[in-house]
Order: sequence, then C-alpha cells, then structure tokens
Amino acid sequence: MRVPRRSVAFRILAGLTVIGGLAAATSVVAVSLFSRFHQGFEQIATAKVPGLVASSQLAQQSGTVAAIAPALVAVQDQAAREAVMARLGDQIVLLEELMAHLLASGQGEGVTDLNELERRKNELVANLLNLNAQVGAQLAQTADSNARALGLLELSARLRAAEVEESARADSPAELEAIRRWDRDSGEAVTILLAALRADHETRLDRLRADIRQALDRAGAALDGVSADRKTRLAALHAELSAAAFGRSTIFAARANELALQRAIKGATAHNQTVSDRLVATVSDYFLMVERDIARRSDEFERVIGDGERAVIAMAVLSILGAAAIFFYIHRNVVRRLRALQAAMMAYESGSAVVMPVQGDDEIGEMARALTYFVGTISARESALSDSERRLRAILEQSPVGVSIGRSDGRVAFANARAAELAGMAPEEFIGSQNTLALPGVTVHRRRSGRTAPNVEPVSGDDGPSGDGPSGDGDVVARDVEVAVDRPDGTRVWALQTLQRTAFEGQPAVLAWSYDITERKRAEEALRAAKEQAEVAARSKSEFLATMSHEIRTPMNGVLGMLELTALTPLDAEQRTLVTTMRDSATSLLRIIDDILDLSKIEAGKLDLEDQDLQPAELLEGVADLLAPQAHQKALALICDIDASAPPLVRGDSGRLRQILFNLTGNAIKFTDRGRVILRVSASPLDTAEGDEAPRVCLRFAVEDSGIGIGPDGQARLFQPFSQADSSTTRRFGGTGLGLAICARLVEMMGGKIGVESAPGQGSTFWFTVALPTVPAAVAADAAPLRGLSVLVVDTDPVQRGVLARYLAHSGAEVAEADSAPDAAGRLVRPGLDLLVTTVSLIERIGPMTGVRGPALPRLLVGDASVSAASANGSANGWATSGGGLTQPVHRAALIQTALALTGRGGTSSSLAAAAAALRSSAPLGAMPMDAASGALAGEGVILVAEDHPTNQQVVLRQLRRLGFQAELAEDGVEALAAWRRGAFRLLITDCHMPRMDGYELARSIRAAEAAAGGGRRLPIVAMTANALSGEMERCVAAGMDDYLAKPVTLTQLASALNRWLVAAPPPAEPAGTEPPAVEPPPPVPPIPPDVLVLDLDHLRETFGSLDGGTLDMMDYFLETTRPTLDQALAALASGQMEDARAAAHSVAGAARTAGAKRLAIHCTAMERAVIEERLSDARTHAAAMAQAFPEVEAAIRALRQLAAPTP
Repeated sequence: MRVPRRSVAFRILAGLTVIGGLAAATSVVAVSLFSRFHQGFEQIATAKVPGLVASSQLAQQSGTVAAIAPALVAVQDQAAREAVMARLGDQIVLLEELMAHLLASGQGEGVTDLNELERRKNELVANLLNLNAQVGAQLAQTADSNARALGLLELSARLRAAEVEESARADSPAELEAIRRWDRDSGEAVTILLAALRADHETRLDRLRADIRQALDRAGAALDGVSADRKTRLAALHAELSAAAFGRSTIFAARANELALQRAIKGATAHNQTVSDRLVATVSDYFLMVERDIARRSDEFERVIGDGERAVIAMAVLSILGAAAIFFYIHRNVVRRLRALQAAMMAYESGSAVVMPVQGDDEIGEMARALTYFVGTISARESALSDSERRLRAILEQSPVGVSIGRSDGRVAFANARAAELAGMAPEEFIGSQNTLALPGVTVHRRRSGRTAPNVEPVSGDDGPSGDGPSGDGDVVARDVEVAVDRPDGTRVWALQTLQRTAFEGQPAVLAWSYDITERKRAEEALRAAKEQAEVAARSKSEFLATMSHEIRTPMNGVLGMLELTALTPLDAEQRTLVTTMRDSATSLLRIIDDILDLSKIEAGKLDLEDQDLQPAELLEGVADLLAPQAHQKALALICDIDASAPPLVRGDSGRLRQILFNLTGNAIKFTDRGRVILRVSASPLDTAEGDEAPRVCLRFAVEDSGIGIGPDGQARLFQPFSQADSSTTRRFGGTGLGLAICARLVEMMGGKIGVESAPGQGSTFWFTVALPTVPAAVAADAAPLRGLSVLVVDTDPVQRGVLARYLAHSGAEVAEADSAPDAAGRLVRPGLDLLVTTVSLIERIGPMTGVRGPALPRLLVGDASVSAASANGSANGWATSGGGLTQPVHRAALIQTALALTGRGGTSSSLAAAAAALRSSAPLGAMPMDAASGALAGEGVILVAEDHPTNQQVVLRQLRRLGFQAELAEDGVEALAAWRRGAFRLLITDCHMPRMDGYELARSIRAAEAAAGGGRRLPIVAMTANALSGEMERCVAAGMDDYLAKPVTLTQLASALNRWLVAAPPPAEPAGTEPPAVEPPPPVPPIPPDVLVLDLDHLRETFGSLDGGTLDMMDYFLETTRPTLDQALAALASGQMEDARAAAHSVAGAARTAGAKRLAIHCTAMERAVIEERLSDARTHAAAMAQAFPEVEAAIRALRQLAAPTP
C-alpha cells in the first residue's frame, strides 16, 4: 500500500483529528455525568420550569416593549418612526403570545388577579399607540417648522436682493436711507421669526410676537419714504413677510402647537414607564413564587453538579496538553517555512537579490517555485513597459496637439513640447508654472451656435477619478472651448481645448488637449469686420434712397406743373385727353415713388408712429366707404364685420393703421372678380404688465375675399419688396409689389404680426394684429338700445345676414333669420315682429307672399353692389310705404339708428348718436378756386422767386402769371438777398437747395436783417422744395420760413399758399348744419351755400387721425375709384337710366362724405333726391354741378398732398 505524501494538509488534518478525539472523550464524560442530573431534574423541569420560563419571558418582553418608548420619542423623521413602530408591533405580538402561554400552562393559580395582569398589559399597549400618534404629529410639526425656516431664509435673500437693486436705482440720499432702513427692519423681522421657530416657552413667543410687530411697523414706515413705483415693488415683499408673522397660519401658532405636543409626549413617556413598572412587578411576583419552589429542590443537585465539574476539568487539562503538542509540530513543519518564504518576498520588494527557499515537495515548496517564476515574469514586463513609455513620450513630443496635465492648484504637472510652444515658454519653464492652458478653473469662451458658455467648473479632490488615467466622457469638464492665452512676450494666441478629469501621481488633475486656432480667430475677426462694413453699406444705401426725394421731385415738378398749365390752355378733345392721361400717369408715378420712399424711410429708421385716440369701428368703416365705389363697379359685396369684443376707443397711429387696411382692402377688391370682400375687426384682452397705465387689447384686423387665391409658393414672396404672388398676376393686375411690404414693415414697427391664409381658387384672408391700450369712454353708452325689439333678418348671403343679426342682437333685439323669400314669408305671418331687415332684391318677392300684414310692418332695406336700398322707394308695391334704406357697406351705428327711427323709438343713445353724427369743421386750411386768386390776390407788388433749376423757374413763373401776379426771378440765394435789399416784395418763394446760398441761409439772413432794422413789415417766405422727407417742414420753420410746399406744386396749392399769406382775413367758416345726413333716404336738399367747403381738412383730421402719407394715398385712391362712378352717373342720366344714375350718385355721395368733399357730396345727394322725386330738370342741374365740383376736389387733394405742415 502506498504511503500518502506528508503534505501540509495531511499534517494539519492529523492534528485536528487528535484534538477532535480529545473533545469527543470529554463530551462522553460530560454526557454520562449529566444524565444522572437529568433524571433528578426532570420532575422540576416538567412541573415548574415552563411556568418559570413563561413568567421570565413575560417580564423580559414587558421590559423590551417598554424600552421601545424612548426610541420612539427620539426618532427624527417619519420613516424612522414607522420602523420603530414596526418593531414595536412585533414585540407586542410576542407579548400577547407569552401572556396566552402563561395562562395555558396552568400556573396562574398563584397569581392574585389574572385580570389585573391582562389590564396592565392592555394599558401598556394603548399608551404606546397613543405615544406613536403624538410623535407622528410632532414630526409633522417639526417638518413644517423646518419648511417655514427655509422659506424665511429664501425670503431674506429676496429682501436683500430687492434692497440692493432698489438702492442702485434710488433717486436721492433720503430715498436710499429709507430703503436701507426698510432692509434692516425687514431683516430684523426675519430674525425674530426664525427665533420664534426655536422658542422654548409660550412666554418667549409672546415677547417675540410683540417685537416683530414693532419691526414690521418700522419697515412699513420706511416704505413711505420711497417713490410710488418703488414702494409698489417692495410692498409685495413686505406683505409676504407680514403674512408669515400675522397671516392665517402663523409661525407663532405653529411653535405653540409644537410645545404642547412636546409636553404631551413627555407625559405619555412617564406614564408608559409607570405602567411598564407595574406590569413587570406583577409578573415578578409570580416569578419569585416559582423561584422559591425551585430553590428548595436545588440542594439535592449540588452533589451531582460537583462530580460533573471535576470530571470536566480533568478532560479539559488533557485536551490542552494535546493541543500544545500539535501546535509545536505545526509551527516547526509549516509556520517557520512560510515565514522564510515571506522574508524572501520582502527582500525582493526592497530590491535585494535573495534565493527563494524551494526545498520540500509539499504545497509550500510548490508556492516558492511558482513565486520564483512570477518574479522573473514581472521583471521582463517592467522592461517592456519602460520601452513603451519611452516610445509614447516621443510621440507626444512630436504631436501637433498640445497635451498638458494641470493639478488642482493650477500648476502644470506634465506638458509636451507643443503645449509649451503654445504657452510661449520653454518646456522646463512651463512645467511647474501656473498657465491658462492647464488651469482647471480658468474662464473660457465656448462657441456653440454663436453663444458664450459659462465658466468651466473647477476641479476638486472629490471630483477626480480614482485611477491614474482619464475615464470616459462622463469625466469631460468642457469640450471644444476657446481659450485666450497671453504669452510672456505680450502676444496672444487662441487655443481650442477639451478638458477631462484625470489623476496624476495619485492627485486629482485635468488633462487638456489644446489645438492652435489663432489663424481661424483672425479669419473670424476679418469676417466680422467685413460683415460690419456690409451693414454700413446697406444703411448707406437706405439713407441714400431716403434722401432721393429732392432729385426725383424736381423734374416731376416740371412735368406736372407744365401739364397743368397746358391743360388750362385752349385744347381740343383729343389733346385734353392726352394731357389728362399724361397728368394721371405722372401722378401714379409720383405715388409709386412715394411708396418707395416710404419703404426706404422705414428701412432707414426715419419713420415715426403717432399716438392718438382712434375708434376701430370708424376706422374700418371709413376705409370701406372710400373703397365702396370700386367694389360696386365690380358688383362685389363689401361687408364690415365689427366684433362685439372690439373696444370703442384705443390709442395708436390711426393713419398707419388706415394705410394698412386701405392697402389690404384695395388688393382684395383688385384681385376679386365676383363674390364679396369682408373687413373684420375683433379684440382679445392682454395681461396688464407692470407700468401699463391702461388695459391693453390685441386688435385683429382681417380682410377676407373670394378672389383668385394664392398658393404656398406665392405666399412666401408676398411681404417682400417688389414681389407679388406670381408674374401672371403682375401682368394682369399691375402693381409694384411694395404695398404689402410697407404693410409688413408698419405692423412690425407697431409690434404686431401680419399673415395670410389662402389657397388657389378659394380666396384669401389677410390679417394683422397690434397690441394697443384702451381709452375709457367719456360717456357710458346704452348697451341695449333695441331691447325688446323683435327683428327678422332676411338675406341669401349668409355672411351679410350673420353680421346684421349680430349687430342687432348685441344691441338688445330678439333676432330671427331667414335665408330665402318663402322662409321669410312663413315667419312674417306670425305676430310679434317689429321690423323686417332684408335686401332690395328680396323685397319684391317677399311682399306678394305675405298678404295684408306686409305694408304695416316697417322694413329696412339693404342695397348691394348693383341695387341700392332706395330703389324700392319707387316701387308700386305697398311694401315701399314705411321703410328706410342702407347701402353697402352697412355701418353698425347707422343700422341701429335707422332701426330706432323706423320703429318709432326716437333718438339713439349718446354713443350711437356720436357715431352716426357728421363731423363738423372749423376754419379750413382749404383749397381756393383758382379763379378767385386772380381777383382776391393779384394786385400791386411783385413776388420774388429764388429758384436755380431752369424747368422749375419756368413752371413757377408761368403759374404766378396764370394767377395774375408779377414775379422777379433770382437764380440763387445771393441774388435773392440782393434783390430783396433793393426793393419791396409782397412775398418770397424760395427753393431750399441752391448754389452759393441755399434757401435756409437766405431766410435766416432776411430775418436777421429785419430784426436789425427794428421791426416793420415782415416778408412772408414760402419754401418750395423737392425734399419730401419728414422733418423738412420743421427745418424750414426753424430757418424763419412761414410756409412749406413740396414739389411738384399745382396751381391750387400755390393759390392756397398765396391765399394764406396775401389775404388779410381767412375765408369764413362753414355754416353749421350743411352736411347731408347719414341715413337714407336722403332728405330734401336746402339751397347750397356758396362758401361750402370743397375739402374739409378738419373732418379728415378727425376721421383719419392726421394728414399723413397714408391718408393722402387713400384720398388719391378715392379720386381713382370715384371718377368712373361719377362718369357712370352722368352717362346713365343722359341715357334715361334713372335708377342706375341714382345708385351711382348715392355711391359717390357716401364716398365723398367720408373723404370730406362736402360740396361734391351735397350735389350728389341733391341729384339723388331729384331722381327719386322724378324732377328731371333739377337732376340735370345738380349733375352739372356735381361734374364741376369733382375737379375742384381733385385739385384740392393734389394741393393737400404737397402740403407737409398745417397752417401756422
């Protein structure tokens, strides 16, 4: 048989076997001895021990349950309380089980009162549960107090920030001191509240409550020393602090509640200890009884126990001796050899060359031989790693990328040659220095989408990785950041860096990869400079275009002036047509030039917006009235839809808003061949921002048409200058494409938005929004003047029907709708209707269907593009006997006023009356007929003209001769000044831009000479300039001039200026009551006064806000669209088509009243009344007067366009 190798394992196993044998022998002796003890003790164990154990366990468990109470009281949060309660629940279950076991063991006979024991146990459990509830409430209250403390700290920070901000804005030292007192008192109040959260008694709380009341009063008094707006901002913080002290749930009440809970918990804890002591005492009584019984039996077992002790001691000695022998054996054969192997390893670690103890064929010998091989392998690998490190360093030194490692203190720990070169230092100087390239906390500029990144976060010892090299992307501090590096020689270079956390030599560090981007930065700087130069060039272009007015208007003055003079000479019909065509074309060209200049002024930032009261409803309806003739010519329905949300009065630039609406509506009519055009306005409230003096609303205007529509590609080009939807549209309809671009710029200047919703063949809706402040109405309007009125609205057009129904319903009427004549006839036979609102085209079909009720019912007829409401008045049908009429576009106020009149309700409310009443005018700036100038103005004296342009010289001289004046010409300011000093002149007309001496210097020289002469007659000076830029009139007045005419100047304009400065008294004011009424049918026309105004400028100012470029564009548009309608009225009257003549005259009258052409409006209304009353002779007379009045309006409007300033 093979003998096993005496290995280390065998030797240890043999020793353990010997020790185990000795232990087994000891156990056998002990078991033998104690078996005798068991036989005698079994009787006690079965009879007394269960009760003794049960009572002992019950006493111990009662103490355990009672001991949990302090732990429950000491918990700091709800989670800990729930954990303690879970442990308490387990202990209570054990207590119940022990109590049940005690009762079941039959050992309760010795207990005086088992019920008392049960009651004590239940009292203990109930008290612990109550204590748990109180501790939970205390924890909740403590959490609330902590939250309040955090809120107070945050409020304190905001109070401090507010004090710093408002102190920086303080207007005076006194206000600054008041702000600081408020900050001190508010800080004191916060400190008192924090102290209240830790008060230890209610008395302390009462003192703190009084202290904070005084601090808040002092802070409130300090606020009285600051300005109102600053007090408003600080009062919010003061109110928040006051609410914390004296609000609904105060800190003082919360702390008082917390103190009460603490007292309750302390009492519950004491009571719990008392109950626990009583329970343990009861259990102890039973335990002592059993213990005394057992003590009586203990003596008989002492002998048996003594024998067992001696036997066990003998076996223990034997075991110790055996273990010592085995120890010495193991130490000699195992431990000593292991220590020799350890000493060899330590010597190798210190660098000493030693021989490994490899003797023996057991496990220790095998370990020594394996360690010898391991040491040799490590030496070989260290040599290879050293070679690899030398190669890596060579690569880093030759790399074009700068690599550096910076420590947390900013010193360079490692760097390659490229990094040192970027820093402008030698490598040995760079390493160990503090430099931007390796400083982890430097400020860098990150370029991402053109924005600057925040500072790179610093690196601390806690943030670095635990290894010696970089980890993944999660340790990247910053990526692709730009760093400016200032070299020692004063130069600056730029580096693009990626910074990553790492560890170097056991310390946290930052690995920096740096790329030289100096050349790229220089290229970017050059690109920025080129961009700025391009922007300067663009601004120069816009300013150049904005100042081209002078050079453009100078030749246009010659063209229009000569054409006007030519038109006054004897011409045949063909020549007059040619001259008129040339004049209209030149006027259209001038309008296009004005559009271009408007756009250029917007782009150059030289266009200012006005701020004045305006009525959105009148604004919308006024634009519709001006464009109504053009819409009627194309048989288009023109509808105004004013939403009830639109406020009656707002503040804004009415002229620019009207210009936008005028352009959008004109385009809608131009590009619509059939159907309708709808003008809408609505409003939505906006949040009132701090500093707003009045509530603001968002007005939304929309112009909807049923025209050709626009595709997505065309919509993208709509609001660009000189662009239209497509080239075919331009060829068909004409236009420059500037209108929408100007509208877009104006809306943008007002802070609004503009857009379009359209599809080809489905019409378009152009909309824009502006935010404007509202203006309170001076007189409260009657919100429901038609209250109790029952109205039936009949119209086949759903849009027109809906608008009329909403207008009437919003005014209090009960409105029913019908979309056809049969439907309307069925409703009319029902009783209770007060008014019928329908169209002229439907009234003749409704009448025969209704029987006898029809004639008795008042009806309000609404005309359309082809038939007006008044045409029904001549009908033989009885339905025409009691009604009134309105023509599209229907005004909301006119509709309500007419409904009131037809139903016998008398006058309207103040607001409706004001909206419907015609605007009266005062002394006008006015136009004067040219024939009056020759008689009223011409006389003795010569007019001095200073003009350098040959064409303009001829124009102004011929115009003055035409008006009957003598003139002397001077070709520049020097000659004009010399001529003025030689003789007396009635008036000076001067150009502003002339060689040698311009008009401004000429005016200043004359005014200075007049002042030096000591008074006397002051020479009127009228500027005549081609510069139409804003501010030119103010410049002329500042130079001493009296009036301003913008070229081209017409005869009417020139006559008006001469009228203002050469006539002693102004023309008389217009008599009151001469304006025609606004509601159809037209009343009898009184005799027309000879001095009625051709053009009421005060009416224009009140209606359109100002006489700006937008208003004048609409006036020109009024001329273009009204002239064909006027010709249509004259032609229809000549051919006997009376209804067409009446409808055309009515359309012209409405547009003329809106435009302020009073004389033309009166003649049109007179002709309409004569046609209705079949007075053909009077109709022809008024038609001739109407044809004669229109050129006067045309001349007055052209003159008005040239005037840039009101009469001084």
